[in-house]
Amino acid sequence: MLYSPDWNASMDKRMAHVTRTGRIYRFRIGDVDYSAFIWNAGSSFCGRVEDHPEVPQCRGRTALAVRTMLSSALIALQPN
Repeated sequence: MLYSPDWNASMDKRMAHVTRTGRIYRFRIGDVDYSAFIWNAGSSFCGRVEDHPEVPQCRGRTALAVRTMLSSALIALQPN
């Protein structure tokens, strides 16, 4: 037997979808509009820029701090 029933049950748990509750924060850099999804993760906040997977997920103490980190990361990625 290649796979045990226990292994299949654990795979089902790991592949379950995660639903996060958060807010969309919109901001503008130059002439480009961006949307960041920021959610509460216990005692801190996490966020990511929608449609820009090259920007890493950020974590901070406040939603404003996360938004600032995300916008700084976007600015750093722009060509000079």
